[in-house]
Amino acid sequence: MKKRILISAYAISPVRGSEYGAAWNTVMHLSTQHELWVLYGMSDDHMGDTQTMLEYIKNNRIKNVHFVEVRANKLAMAINMLNKIGLGWFFYFAYYLWQKAALAAAFEICKTVDIDVVHQLGPIGFREPGFLWQLNKPMVWGPIGGMNIIDKRFLAVKPLFTRLKFGVKNIINHLQLNYSARIKTAFEQVDVLMAATTAGQQTIWEKFGIESCYLSEQGIIGNIIFDESKFDTICKQVQMVWSGSLIERKNLALCLEALSGITQKNWVLHVMGSGPLSKKLQQKAKDLNLVNNIKWHGHLSRTEALSTMSFAHLHIITSMAEDNPAVIFEALTFSIPTLTIDHCGMGDVICPKCGIKIKSADYNSMVTDMRKELIVVLNNPSMLMNLAQTTTLCAEEHSWEKRLYKLNNMYNKAIQVHGQRFNSSLIYPTLTV
Repeated sequence: MKKRILISAYAISPVRGSEYGAAWNTVMHLSTQHELWVLYGMSDDHMGDTQTMLEYIKNNRIKNVHFVEVRANKLAMAINMLNKIGLGWFFYFAYYLWQKAALAAAFEICKTVDIDVVHQLGPIGFREPGFLWQLNKPMVWGPIGGMNIIDKRFLAVKPLFTRLKFGVKNIINHLQLNYSARIKTAFEQVDVLMAATTAGQQTIWEKFGIESCYLSEQGIIGNIIFDESKFDTICKQVQMVWSGSLIERKNLALCLEALSGITQKNWVLHVMGSGPLSKKLQQKAKDLNLVNNIKWHGHLSRTEALSTMSFAHLHIITSMAEDNPAVIFEALTFSIPTLTIDHCGMGDVICPKCGIKIKSADYNSMVTDMRKELIVVLNNPSMLMNLAQTTTLCAEEHSWEKRLYKLNNMYNKAIQVHGQRFNSSLIYPTLTV
């Protein structure tokens, strides 16, 4: 049944990927079945940067969607200046104030609209849950992520600054999950919780004693594509792709070291992305004698990145910590199997039918295991075509048709749980289709 849904999606954009794109795709697909009021605060680089959304809304009418820009106050914008110059943790202080403004905007909407369900959609991080539960409406929160503790074995070979940075983050996660009264209250007040990973589900149960549903924040975009013609030349050259920011967390060095011990030369790795480690990683590739087999594309537009991705036979991801990176689902969309470490959201999404998983272990063991898997693939490239065919089937599990079915069940459950929780006989009205 068609519902009136109030959604908080701080970062949203029709032209960006990652969390911006995840929120946009969720809103667009939900709008085919429900009427939405969407609170947002950013569509470009920083808090208050909403030019892209304002221009899009001006030139495009979106049926069943009412976008409501929530402007942060002057104090929030002043605090966020520290985030802009690289002091990232100050963002959360500014974001806290934005959430206060979002609650005020939500109360105004509820004065004139009989909202059926509230959905705290994004960003997915657990540490800033917002205040929309104070509306006393049936509420869903999620997908919730960011709760993972980075394996210390991954950090052993990283620079001191990186080890300190992630060590501090691990400590902060531990403190907030165990001792933050506001976070605990939010988890307890929400009617339905949605975890972005199965590890997140386990953490929510262990820390708060509450059951949650599992649903990744990303899904398949558009139609699933299987291009059989790209395998015509696979025996001559296997096209591999790695995509992400060139930062320590994305861990491209692991992929380079795994490739360095391979004697076969029937491959090329397309590296899409830029970042502070660009020069260092390119020099590392040179030192490992990989220069002739790697193409550095730098930062690409979303359209260019998807075009490059579409020609690949194998996608590789080496991140130390993620929830569900968009690139996993982009690979699934093009029926491209993924080689990944078996952890985080990648471990949930990728199975033997759509990829190759290596055991999470110490750094040197993972280099060795990844190298072994790559050697098997390069000795028998045709196996990637067979894997691509079954990847197509796995991709169907993440289609928006199935995701909408799950979301609708969660909304219905939230209404039911909310009524039971407050011993209310109130029946929340629905719109006719």
